[in-house]
Formats: sequence, C-alpha cells, structure tokens
Amino acid sequence: MSFLKPASPQVASNVRNKIALKPGHSLMDWVRFKSKNKPLQPRRITPQELGQHKEIGDVWTAIHGAVYDITAYVDYHPGGADELMRGAGIDSTDLFNEVHKWVNFQNMLKEYLIGYLVDTPKKVSQVPVKTSLTVPQLQPPVSHRVIPVGTKFTFDSYQTERCFTLIVYGKTTLTNQVKSCFFYGMINKKALKVFVHCIDKKFLLDLSLYSDLQKFDIRSSNLKFEIVIHKQLEAIWPSEGAHSSQSKTISENSNNLVVFEVICTENIEATHDTRLLTFRYLHDFHALPPMGSHVFVFNPDDKSLVDKKPYTVYNVIDHSTFQLLVKKYEKGIMSTYVCSLQANQTAQMQGFDHFIDLNVLHKNKNIIILAAGTGITPFYRIIKELSRNKHFTDHSCSLIFFNKTQSDILEKEKLEELQSQMKKLEIIHVLSQENWDGLTGHIELSHLTKFSPKSLYLTCGPKMFMKKSVEVLSSKGVLGSNIIEFSG
Repeated sequence: MSFLKPASPQVASNVRNKIALKPGHSLMDWVRFKSKNKPLQPRRITPQELGQHKEIGDVWTAIHGAVYDITAYVDYHPGGADELMRGAGIDSTDLFNEVHKWVNFQNMLKEYLIGYLVDTPKKVSQVPVKTSLTVPQLQPPVSHRVIPVGTKFTFDSYQTERCFTLIVYGKTTLTNQVKSCFFYGMINKKALKVFVHCIDKKFLLDLSLYSDLQKFDIRSSNLKFEIVIHKQLEAIWPSEGAHSSQSKTISENSNNLVVFEVICTENIEATHDTRLLTFRYLHDFHALPPMGSHVFVFNPDDKSLVDKKPYTVYNVIDHSTFQLLVKKYEKGIMSTYVCSLQANQTAQMQGFDHFIDLNVLHKNKNIIILAAGTGITPFYRIIKELSRNKHFTDHSCSLIFFNKTQSDILEKEKLEELQSQMKKLEIIHVLSQENWDGLTGHIELSHLTKFSPKSLYLTCGPKMFMKKSVEVLSSKGVLGSNIIEFSG
C-alpha cells in the first residue's frame, strides 16, 4: 500500500501499489495545488465526527492524533482512491506506519489540518482535568526553523489530550552525506533536556514542561526524532512549556557527558574470561549512543564520582537498552566489579564521549579492521551498519581478528551472521597461542591479505597491539590520516 506519498505520473506496472496518475497530478503539482489553500484554525474532533467523513468527496483521516481533510488529495495518491479510502473516517496511523512512517506527513498535509483527535465528550468529562489546563481553543502546532551551514533542523509539535509530541527533523545540506546521528534525553520532574547530534551539528531542547507527565519516549527514524510526552492528566495544553534561552539552538558537535543510572538485566559468559552484560537505563533516560563511544562506569566505593573506567558500547538493542563486553582481569578492580554485577543490580555510569562519523568511512571503498581481543567491541556496531546501510553497498570490509586461541574468539557466531548479510565482508582469524590451519602469530604485514596503502584502517586492542599495528602500516606507506585508532 502506498498510503500517502505522491509520485510522478507513471505507467501502471507490476507493483500492485502504484497506478497511473492523471496528467497534472504529480508531486510537484500537489505542492503547487495545496499552497493555494488557506489553513483552518484547528479544533477538537471526536472519533464519531471523524467517522462521518468517509465517502469520496468528503474524506477525513487521522494520523498520530492530527486530523486532515484529504478530499483534495485523493486524485494525487499514487496508490489510487481505493487504497487511500482504507483510512477514510478512522485513525489511520497504523496504516500509514506500515509503509510510510518516515514521510513528513505534517508538511505534506499541513494546509489541510483541521484539528486533533480527542475522546468523546462523555469520556473526557469523566477525567479529573485541572482547571488551569482547560483552554477554550486548541492552539495550532508551533514551528521554528534554524538553518546552519551543513545541517538543518526543524522543530514542530502537536498534541492530543493524552500526549504532547515534540518533533526534531534533521537534514544535511551537504551532498552525498551518510546520515550519522545519535541522541540522548532525560527528564527530572518537569525539566526535559534532549540532545540530538547529526553529522556536524548538535540541536538542544531544554524546557520546563507545561504540566506533569507520566513518562516520555523518544522515537527515531532516519533523521526524524519524536519526543512523546505522556500527560499525567488528559487535557489540551496551551503549549509544551517554557523553553530556556539555549533551547532550540544549534552548535558544533562536542562531548556533553551526562551521569545516569542503569540496572543490569543480564550477565552471561561470552568466553572463559569475558562477560556480556545487558543494561537498561533508569529514571526516564533514553539514548542512542554514538558508534565507537564509551560509557564510564563509576567505582561504587568512590562517592565523589571521580574514579571511573571507560568501556565501549558494544551493542544497542533499543533506546533503553545496551550491552557491554567486559574482560575480567585478575587484579582489575573495576573489571571485577562490572563482571560481578547480577540481574537487578544498579550501577552509576556516564556517557557519551567521541563517535565515529560514518562519512569518514564512506570516503574510502576499502576498509580494513584490525582488532585484538575485546578490541572488537567498537567494530560490531560499525560492521552491522556497513552491512545494512545502502551508502556502503559498493564498499568492501576486511576484519582481521587477533586472539590467543579459538576459545578466546568473542561473538564468533554474530560476526558470521553479519558476514552472511554483507557480501563484501571478509573475516580472518589469527591465533598466537594455538596451532591450527589458519593464520598464526602476532600482527605483521602478511596477515593483511588485501593490503593497500590507500585503504582505510581501523584498529583497537591492547596498547602494544595498537602500537605495533601503526608501526606495520606506517612502514608500508600508510598515511596517518588513513589510520583510525580506537581507545579501549
């Protein structure tokens, strides 16, 4: 189903959700046509009223709580009237999300916004709404636009009686850019702070919410970020709240370390001396950590929060959960502490520091990764991104993984799974303390089966391994700009 997005006129093909559009009904025609329409003042619309507008010539639909009169859009819909009418007179959010959840429907239909979907009057009257929250008329979304060089951000908002949604759109003005971005956000009582980092810029939301909330979520798709505020009481707010002087501003990307608390949800054996730990953020903290970044684990015996140890974020499961691969050292105080954490135990952490910009990788078609032991940790997410990101379809990647024995190889099955997903991914294992049919010894040029001084080299592992890696590469003419070292 092609539920909303217009397309250029085309001859009907074997793709069932495309039809031939009438002449003069392309995307650009729709943009010109809708620009002539004068927007209405949005109002409250019940599901019952919405349901009365479901016939050709009178079509309304609701998407994410916003109600649109899409009567004029029927002839511009590339999937045809029948497909569009599936959402007529109902909340079509699920239908829209099936295919086009990344589409900016607010911009496409903003001239035809007529109101916001609310519960029936009977149901609303049963909810204990504070008098201070009752307003006579629904306010339209506020839109602010700030345009820097390199990256653009647009901020919008909309609400229903249950939720207030803040939306940050990121867009790069630079050509051939990989959309490399991350975010983190937290709330303390009514104080909300969210950082969105996109390529070369950082966007900050910093505000005191209009009223109390139950919780908040952050959803992201490509360069669209939705901060969903779940209200404590059902009501329409006159605005999202009061923004600080720094809110909705853009600055250069830089480290903004923040302290947060996590709970360990799982601690399992990865190898005989390494643990795979899963953590979940507590206290309404959400994050998509940048690739190659660290979290700093605080020593629980140091109440001043000064003594801390960095560990690379190995895997991100969702915006609430991440994983670390931690090797336990016999005399390591912090590694012993982290590896001993059990399910339901909490820990204090700080994050996030540097990140690898995928555009650096995109510039070189041949990427060679040199990893030793737990030095694999920054590369799992990078390889996973290379395997699924369309920008790297023509890239080749070689992972040369150094370990003592076969039993020391971390996450071997997961790496093999990634190899099956990326045709141009080569994985080579080198062992230093086991006789086997594969390569052996410590790092040397002969281990680099596809060596080229023009390739891009990523390296991570023990200090001596990284020092030796740089020496070997430099001796063969690899420039320092083609070597990226990841600290452990």
